[in-house]
Amino acid sequence: MKASCARCSVTSGPSSSVSNDVLTALERPEAFVARLTATRIYLAGFGAEPTAIIEAMLARPLLSPDVRLTGVVIPGVNRIDLSKIAPNGRIETAFVTPALREAFQRGRVDFRPMHYSSLYRDFETRRDIEIAILRVSAPRGGVVSLGLTHDFASALVTAGTPLVAMIDPATPFVVDGITIPLDRFAALIDGPSPPILLPPDPPRPELDSIARHVADLVRDGDTIQLGLGSAPNAVLRALSSHKQLSLYGGMASDAALDLLDAGALDHVTTGVAVVSERWRARLETETRIRFRPVSETHGAAALAPLRRFVSINSAVEIDLFGQVNGEMLAGQQISGHGGSADYVRAARRSDGGRAIITLGAAGNRGQASRIVPVLPAGTPVSITRGDIDRVVTEHGAADLRDTDIDTRAARLIGVAAPHFRDHLADSWAALRRRM
Repeated sequence: MKASCARCSVTSGPSSSVSNDVLTALERPEAFVARLTATRIYLAGFGAEPTAIIEAMLARPLLSPDVRLTGVVIPGVNRIDLSKIAPNGRIETAFVTPALREAFQRGRVDFRPMHYSSLYRDFETRRDIEIAILRVSAPRGGVVSLGLTHDFASALVTAGTPLVAMIDPATPFVVDGITIPLDRFAALIDGPSPPILLPPDPPRPELDSIARHVADLVRDGDTIQLGLGSAPNAVLRALSSHKQLSLYGGMASDAALDLLDAGALDHVTTGVAVVSERWRARLETETRIRFRPVSETHGAAALAPLRRFVSINSAVEIDLFGQVNGEMLAGQQISGHGGSADYVRAARRSDGGRAIITLGAAGNRGQASRIVPVLPAGTPVSITRGDIDRVVTEHGAADLRDTDIDTRAARLIGVAAPHFRDHLADSWAALRRRM
């Protein structure tokens, strides 16, 4: 299907008067896929994943070798192997998820290591995507809400990309977010689908220790940003006694929104939310949460005015120069750049800001240090040594901002697992002799 439709403006704010008359005319996913001829297709990720349409695609794969699927799928969140939709085509992604690992190793995945802010600008200017498929709310007053995922849809609207709406009645029509008129869509698909949820956090005592050290670096009244995963959730739980915090970032979870109820958090600006049913229902009336696109949640112009901005993100490993690897494990690509560097640089420039990187001191059941002398050969640098600020492990917090190389090495060794510290000190001494 090669559709065309007029551009529309994307507006923020709530809509009035509920009207579901259009729901009686929705197309079934199987019928839509049967007539789909586009070969450049954007499939939304995070909570906007159009699951019902993807399942129809899996039942009837797109066999043309010209098919290229693009989107932003997230490790731990989007678990479908998109390569099976186009077994002869290619997948374009900014993250390598576990589901895409086999296809990536076979050379069928075009991995683009781009910061979120750059990725948004790229989608704003692309003209090759023939259709973009999004999960949205049921319509109200002639518009739909982007629900819990506002990340890249606005960029596609700006680019004039034809849109397809998979209508999911369980997707919240959020109070303060982006709405798109129904006439902006080339097709409306009946798409009730299971909600996208995060797996439960397993108990990990070292994360609670890390979280306590991070909480000591956060002051009442700060604006905080956290990444995705167990460590950020532990940090959020440790902040429950703080006051007048704001959250400004790319993602909100149950743990973040629970801080609203705890009185620690005053308001939230986020691009997406991955939350349980109790919060999904509340988001239709919760006025303290704003949903915004990547251009606002990650863009330099939006982040620059923020005072006391504290970014809190995780790493896989860090070396004694202060170089951070946030995307490879044992030589395998397990993630992507994401927005961590956008936030680290914003926090470094913020008046009173702090950029915090967290990681467990040891991996592989304590057999491998995650603070290493030098990043292994072939490992990309996700955050440069010039951007490094604070590093927190369960053994403490190392302040590296603007320090000389020997001081930062000593401070990193001081928060490494104790049984690796002598080796790290000896390795640094050998490195220094060769410099």
